[in-house]
Amino acid sequence: MTVTKGSTIYDVADLAGVSIATVSRYLNNPQKLNPDTARKVQEAMDELAYIPHGNTGTKASRQVGRIGVLTPFFPAPSFVQRLQGMTPAFRKAHCEMVIYTVDSPEQLKEYLHSIPFSKRLDGLIIMSMRIEEADAERLTKAGLEVVLIEQQHSEFSGVDADNVRGGALAAEHFLEKGYTSCGFIGETIALPYSLQPSELRWQGYREALLAAGHPVADRYVRLGEGTVDDGCRMALELLGTADRPRAVFAMSDLQAIGVLRATRQLGLRVPQDVAVLGFDDIEAADYMELSTVSQSLGESGRLAAELLLGRIREPGRPHQAIQLKVSVVQRSTT
Repeated sequence: MTVTKGSTIYDVADLAGVSIATVSRYLNNPQKLNPDTARKVQEAMDELAYIPHGNTGTKASRQVGRIGVLTPFFPAPSFVQRLQGMTPAFRKAHCEMVIYTVDSPEQLKEYLHSIPFSKRLDGLIIMSMRIEEADAERLTKAGLEVVLIEQQHSEFSGVDADNVRGGALAAEHFLEKGYTSCGFIGETIALPYSLQPSELRWQGYREALLAAGHPVADRYVRLGEGTVDDGCRMALELLGTADRPRAVFAMSDLQAIGVLRATRQLGLRVPQDVAVLGFDDIEAADYMELSTVSQSLGESGRLAAELLLGRIREPGRPHQAIQLKVSVVQRSTT
């Protein structure tokens, strides 16, 4: 066979007569392979002049240097705060972050097919993206360490928040304040390539109010886009009549900020006429004195980074599924 400078892990596997996963295991933990199999892989690598790099290489020779972060809607404040949580951990480990933003199902599929074998990354964090079983299997076989945020999978470590409990806490907060006529502003069906916690937050909120004997009336529910502008639009519909709810829970702080904008346009006092509660606790929530449900965005980013670095340094480390506690942060809007 002719030696080529651009030989890949596929070429090594073909020549050695083994799977890609076996080559990956040899590159990361050669001592765990059968000696005959290890010899075949090494001979194939020698013949092809294959040089491991990127997300391959023995633990002794490989240095963590480049981490990919796959995310939708990159400008969203919640995602930015998670990235800010990751930055100190990666800086300390002398890593750089490569951000991959996704705006279509086709682009997500392209990334998930190409990233594992691009040899450019040492690890990957997938933030709020819907991962199918075939994609999970492909990432696992490629030997690329992966950590998920807002999703759990048995093959990967993950960090998420208890969205159902967060919705229930919003209801309990309103009830403690004596607000029994409650509305909800959430998002419509999630995009096919992203995760959307609106339904889970609504579930916890609705069930807690129902259990307390104060079900949410259908006329007090609005669903739309997760933006300030659409939050304002929906709130103008919801609060523009005398028969309005006493309190409104928005599934995100961005929508809640839109609700506050609507109250100003309608001349309503907050919280005297209507109370407003968001979800996320983004930096702007503190600035605007918005009460909200915190899911510790920065902490989730930090934990995801540390889980990934730990798996890269110790590939045999067990996967961990971490669910962060949620809590109500009361400010002036409730």
